[in-house]
Parts: sequence; C-alpha cells; structure tokens
Amino acid sequence: MPANLETVARTRASIHEAAVQLFTKQGFHGTGMRQIAKEAGVSLGNLYNYHKTKHELFAAICEEFEKDYTSDRTPIAKALRSFATLEDLERLGEASRQTVRAYSDYIRLIYVDVVELDGEHIRRLFKNMRARYEDLLGDSLAALELGDVDPIGAIMTATISYFYLFNIEYVFGVKRPFGTSDKDMIASIATVLREGMRPR
Repeated sequence: MPANLETVARTRASIHEAAVQLFTKQGFHGTGMRQIAKEAGVSLGNLYNYHKTKHELFAAICEEFEKDYTSDRTPIAKALRSFATLEDLERLGEASRQTVRAYSDYIRLIYVDVVELDGEHIRRLFKNMRARYEDLLGDSLAALELGDVDPIGAIMTATISYFYLFNIEYVFGVKRPFGTSDKDMIASIATVLREGMRPR
C-alpha cells in the first residue's frame, strides 16, 4: 500500500476508533464531530474529508462492524458450521460468549442506534438472520432430529438465549447473573434447551 494510502487508512481507523468510544459512552446526539476530531487527533476539517456528516460516519462504522460480524471468521459462525447434534449446544454457548465479548462495542452501538436513530442501521443486520443460519448450518439441518420443531428456529432461539445472557454480563457489566461460572451458565441453558423444564 502506498504511503499516502497507508496514512489515509490509519487516519480513517483513528477517526472510527474515537467515534466508537464516544458514541458508546455519550450516545449519538451527545457526541459532536469536533469532539471526535479532537479524540482522533485530527483537525475538524480533515475529519470532514472522510465523512461529511455524523450520520455518514455512524453508518460507515456500523457497516464495517456488520461486515466483520457476519463473516465466517467469527466464533459463532464457526460453531454453526460445525453444529451436528444437540450435544453441540454447549459449544454454541461458548462461541456466543466469545462473540459477544469480541463485539461488545458493536452491540453497544446497536443500542445507540435503536434508542436514538430508531434502529435504522440495525434492521439490515437482522433482516436476513434466518437465511444466514440456513447457510451456515447447511447439510447438518437434515440430520437434526427435533420432531415437529423448526430446527432453524430452535437453533436461533438457543443462540439468542446465550447472546442475551452474555449481553447482560459483558455489555451491561453484571457479572455472573446466574451466580455461577460462565461454563455452568452455558451448561444450564443447554440442559433446559435439550431437556425442557418438565420434571424428569
């Protein structure tokens, strides 16, 4: 990469990093472009060379996160690709934990988007959620024996359960909401999902 392009990439990354830190702490409306420029160590004029408006900047950051978050490289994508039986629920739980931890800033931005911008950016992420699960699970769907239960819906429900748990822990900052270790919390949810809540 030529030196000038490297400089552009570094400056853009600095701007985005500063904006993420400010947006996730102060919200969208509580953060100004001048403050972002100062935090990024660039002039206000230079910031506007990269993004003409704050909305454009926020959208660009969300698009970058979304592209990475929905890639095959994430822990959750890898767990879904190798999901074969209900015995893999614990592995799905651990992958959910790792994904939430790695993308906690993105999840905070999602909350900002929902609260302050009416979810205009997050709708795109969830719009094709089922199709992504179908693609990642692939041929293993046929092998899952869940009776009359929709296998895609079941695995989405499992993932959402794990994600919500670890949002509480890593995004909201409530440690050990079940009063036990992460491993035990994952196992507890897996047991309920596999066996149900009826006495056995």
